Amino acid sequence: GVRCAARQSRMMGSLLPASLLSFRPSPIRPRHLLHAAIRRGPAMIEEEEDLGTDFYAARCEEEVQENDVDECEVPSADEFTVAILGDLHVDPRKLDDYAEGRSHIVPVLEDAASRGVGAALVSLGDLGESKDCTQTQQLFAGTTPCFELVRDFLDGFGHPYDIVGGNHDLEGIDEFATDEENLEAYLSIMGKETPQYCHQVADKTLIVGIGSTVFRGAKYTSHEVFVDKDQCAWFEKTITDHPAEEGWRIFVFSHAPIIGSGLRVLQECHVVNGCC
Repeated sequence: GVRCAARQSRMMGSLLPASLLSFRPSPIRPRHLLHAAIRRGPAMIEEEEDLGTDFYAARCEEEVQENDVDECEVPSADEFTVAILGDLHVDPRKLDDYAEGRSHIVPVLEDAASRGVGAALVSLGDLGESKDCTQTQQLFAGTTPCFELVRDFLDGFGHPYDIVGGNHDLEGIDEFATDEENLEAYLSIMGKETPQYCHQVADKTLIVGIGSTVFRGAKYTSHEVFVDKDQCAWFEKTITDHPAEEGWRIFVFSHAPIIGSGLRVLQECHVVNGCC
């Protein structure tokens, strides 16, 4: 069946308490503003309606006391932050550049956490550079060393994340004989159970990812983005189980527009830079 995990960490394969990751609001009608009167001692919180949780009151009192203000803004149940990492193509010769890039994203996630806003970190795949980066006469992308290096890099964000596989993530052709072997290594090292994922990031809000699973066996070009039938069936069930008529919003991530998806912006293989 369809399983949408609310908060699962990829950090060293461990699960962290939900309170350390982000706030998952109760199914209530939120108020965006609480008013607090400044007095000696604890701030007096005037709740304009029953919020069903003391989370807001605690946050508001803390902000009032620290910033000497008479009101504070609190997140609504459907507020969320998603940090999206495009093609990383991590090159072990340029790790300082990747560390600098990560330093731009981490404050965004920390800010969301400090405000009690649900947050997610999404990588769109193509994790490693498709060149001989290690003087081994082999492509770096799609190899065990590539996955291990990228896993360490992504763990360094200090926040749960998930990944959709791209065409280059199964490009370990010198190490793995088949797509199945390459895919198994990718999933295992990156801490994923399946190529696809589904997480709830806010009230009735899902982020869904579907990954490419074919490289060597591709019908047209090894660099197409191919989503297998099992993922398609899973995706259709996810949509059916979370209908828009009931207020669900679903954001879908893939490495590139999928061949056969009917998207009119792209009718051919997404790779146009000669690497095919």
